[in-house]
Amino acid sequence: MRSTRYSIIIANRRTGVVRRLTLSLRPLVVLAVVLGAMPMLMALGASHKASWQRTSLETELVTLRGENDTMRAATGALTSQISTLQTLVDDLSQLSPSASERTAMARLPRAVQQSAMGGLSPEAARLALSGPSAGPDAVGVVRSMLSAFEARLEFARPRLERRAALARATPAIWPALGALTSSFGTRRDPFTAAASMHPGLDLDLEAGDPVHVTADGVVTDVRRHPEYGNIVTVWHGFGIETRYAHLSRYVVRPGDTVTRGEIVGHAGSTGRSTGTHLHYEVWIDGRPVNPLQYLVARDAS
Repeated sequence: MRSTRYSIIIANRRTGVVRRLTLSLRPLVVLAVVLGAMPMLMALGASHKASWQRTSLETELVTLRGENDTMRAATGALTSQISTLQTLVDDLSQLSPSASERTAMARLPRAVQQSAMGGLSPEAARLALSGPSAGPDAVGVVRSMLSAFEARLEFARPRLERRAALARATPAIWPALGALTSSFGTRRDPFTAAASMHPGLDLDLEAGDPVHVTADGVVTDVRRHPEYGNIVTVWHGFGIETRYAHLSRYVVRPGDTVTRGEIVGHAGSTGRSTGTHLHYEVWIDGRPVNPLQYLVARDAS
């Protein structure tokens, strides 16, 4: 069956030229179908693209949620680590000696000062001083830096603790408030008038005045001595010992732990004494030293 054809005649009135365009019905129908189907095809393409984009966005959202959860967990861990470091710094800051303690400690023999040392094992020290290792991300780098800082603080802790212990063991306050009637060193004996060594200080006090221990320590001896009278001896560690003599009475017993400023007895005139006073001695490494060089504070406050 032959297809129907249509002719379109185009004439130019000015020139008289006539043109004829012949069209077949079938191509026109195909063209019309194609033109009619294009909007539908475009709509289907747009719908498919939107569906793909939605799937891609959902996948990206799931990834971002996972990263966000990971970041939250890392941030929580960092917050906890920072809190731990703050606690550690606060603890170590409490170990800092007071100004008067530092002054008194500086006057101790160098051997005693150097005994207040300590540290980590070689392996722990190597890790502490190695510094932060490069992490795969910013959080990892910060965590490494915080860990290195914490290791350095832990490295310093034993030394600071021993230094604080030495500060507490240094006899840095006056045992009582009274006039100094006799100094450390050679003097005339009050009974024989002969030259003799006086191994401590004498403070003029009223009977019953409180006598305070000058540093933290442990009471090692409480007894009646023929010359010292009622005497209290306190061991402070680091080779340091203090003695409080001629007491009317004592209020501690051997084995008691005492804190700087605590009352250990009351002034009196027992033993070889010409009147109510306190005889105070400081011994370091088995030898008496001049207590006056360490008395930098009036009391423990």
